[in-house]
Amino acid sequence: MNKKKHTGAIIFFSLLAGVVAVAIAYFGVMFYVNTGSFIPPALANLPADLSGAEIADIKVSDEAGNSESTDADESVSGGKEAASDESLSDAEKDADKKKATATPKPTGKAKKSKKKKATPTPGPTKPEDVNDISTHDMTQYLGEMPGEGSDIVSTATAVYTYEQMVKDLYFLEQRYSGLFAYETVGVTKDLRQIYAVTLGNTNAPNHVVIQYTVHSREYINSLLAMKQIEYYLQNYAAGNTYGERSYPDLFANFCLHIIPMANPDGVSVSEIGIDSMRTDSAKGIIQYCWESDTQLGRTAAPLETYLLTFKANANGVDLNKNFPVGWDGYTDGVPVPSTDCHKGVAPASEVETQAIIKTVHDNPTVAVISYHSAGDLIYWNYGVEDENLLEADRNLAINLNNVTGYPTVVSEKYDWHLAGGCSDYFMWEEGIPAVTLETGNGTCPLDISAFGPIWNANRDVYALLAAMYG
Repeated sequence: MNKKKHTGAIIFFSLLAGVVAVAIAYFGVMFYVNTGSFIPPALANLPADLSGAEIADIKVSDEAGNSESTDADESVSGGKEAASDESLSDAEKDADKKKATATPKPTGKAKKSKKKKATPTPGPTKPEDVNDISTHDMTQYLGEMPGEGSDIVSTATAVYTYEQMVKDLYFLEQRYSGLFAYETVGVTKDLRQIYAVTLGNTNAPNHVVIQYTVHSREYINSLLAMKQIEYYLQNYAAGNTYGERSYPDLFANFCLHIIPMANPDGVSVSEIGIDSMRTDSAKGIIQYCWESDTQLGRTAAPLETYLLTFKANANGVDLNKNFPVGWDGYTDGVPVPSTDCHKGVAPASEVETQAIIKTVHDNPTVAVISYHSAGDLIYWNYGVEDENLLEADRNLAINLNNVTGYPTVVSEKYDWHLAGGCSDYFMWEEGIPAVTLETGNGTCPLDISAFGPIWNANRDVYALLAAMYG
């Protein structure tokens, strides 16, 4: 009998517990329906994120605690029934308040917020954007200028940088003010300036244009150009003579235009490496040239070694294959950007090529000379059949041979495997006598030990040209 009573009690209390649990669940759901939250009002004002909160951040203030204690005392003095009725009334009020202010429940899919597309940061477009030295206040470099009696252009190393050339042009201007002029004739892909120097009388009827270093690794010729310019200025200022004529007399009726570094981006790559590129675009193309040439089997060298003998510009274009002469017919090159033999996307597509052509077109040009390395020789002829043009070109080549000692060599006409270069273009398309001087011997880039013989051979070229055409 006792056992049955015990069992019945267990069943009764189990059923009672189930009823209580159902009731709690029911009222909890009804509370959510009315308030939109399972959080009791007393906890509603706590911080939403307690992950980094300390105890002091969430404790109830002293003022709130005192108020709560006073309410409790009044409830005790008023009796249990009054307290119960008051508590019920407050709960109802709180429920109504929560119901009125609760955030409405979503009735459908949430609308996607329209996010504004981020405006891409524009890349650099001018030398100022990459802090090119040409945009600096050059007076800050005057402390580096060699003193009177010392040469400005140093031949201590063959690695003659673009930055040093810009400084030296400024220093020469300070020392020989009014004896020459220089200007920019183009801005490269990596936002370097292409400079052209003018010597002599700009009103003279005969002008000659000389360009140096379209091939990056032949940068010893940029050093040669700057030494030739300084040598001219020294002799002009001193009134020295060439033959029986003074420099002022030689250049009184003659003008010379010199582009000392026609490919400053490429020179920077060959001298310094890929980190010399200031723009991501140029850096990416140089990297591509190496990867592509590696895949094509044109090189097995690591990047640093490969770039030492780089010839192209920052677009991977061989500038001496970019001139608009026989361009379509040249099919034996590399079809993609490379260290050499890539002719570009169109004839004269490159700013360096355009700068040379524009300099010739802007002046009454009677001859064009291109400096390359190496070989110690002079190319002329280029397969031209016009006898008058050939005679003028032969005369230029022979006179240069007399000064430099370099033998003259007939260059073949351009064809499918031999691209037309700068001299080919001016001979064939412009009818202007043009030759190419190949300086030094050995593999480029040439060491500074090669500079002495190069200088001795080419020191008087400017004076010779003035004597010929002035």
